[in-house]
Amino acid sequence: MKQSYELLDSGDFSKLEIVGGFKLIRSSPSSAYGKENPKLWDGADARYVKNDTGSGSWSFQKKIPESFSIDFAGLQFKIKLTPFGHIGLFPEQKTNWDRIREIGKKKSKLEVLNLFAYSGGSTLACLDAGMSVCHVDASKGMVDWARENAALSSLADKPVRWIVDDVLKFIQREIKRKKRYQGLILDPPSFGRGSKGEVWKIEDHLPELMDALMELCDHSPEFVILSCHSQGYSPLTLERILSSRIKTRGTYITDELFIQEKSGKKYPSGFCSFYSKS
Repeated sequence: MKQSYELLDSGDFSKLEIVGGFKLIRSSPSSAYGKENPKLWDGADARYVKNDTGSGSWSFQKKIPESFSIDFAGLQFKIKLTPFGHIGLFPEQKTNWDRIREIGKKKSKLEVLNLFAYSGGSTLACLDAGMSVCHVDASKGMVDWARENAALSSLADKPVRWIVDDVLKFIQREIKRKKRYQGLILDPPSFGRGSKGEVWKIEDHLPELMDALMELCDHSPEFVILSCHSQGYSPLTLERILSSRIKTRGTYITDELFIQEKSGKKYPSGFCSFYSKS
């Protein structure tokens, strides 16, 4: 199936993408360098500009549907141009989705916990690989969006629990219920709020969360994917967060997330540490 997402270029704190045939320019704080091919940037259909409050706005040169769907990585995603500049797709996670599918070829019946799960790309990859998933996000709107993506990808009948809740509170209840998971996926934000206004700060709450997650897998998960976009959390830091808690031997793959541009260069998109039990 043909992909309908492509990153054409980046630079000058922006990125240029083709999404479902539409040419979009979005703000990009990580693009602190010059554009590779300035001519490609002509004739954009829409541009998103971020403001000082953390939100922003879209300006349109062409009418774009309020939402539409695309195929990416063998899955279907609903795309929507949100006021925060997100579109519901994070292509840099494709490498992790491929890793999930590889694990599924050998261990397809794993129970997986996906936290801060947003529009559900990792959830879809797990379901596609034959795993069971508990999908948790504090935003009901995002959980609904993820459910739509599952339906679009013909995965709605797969074993998945859709949970709208504060991540820490949900995990604490799962511990009391003596629930166990074999796979853990999380992409925590630097700052966020739970379903009832609970405050999340990565520097304050990530250690507590990781300790709690280890109780859910007896410090011996089959795999863990920990990614983030926060300053101070380098790939090596993420690996140390995992390796200091996981008691079984395994393989760690730790690197930067990226999206390949048309030129072949890599667009920086965060950091990740992936653990797989030997």
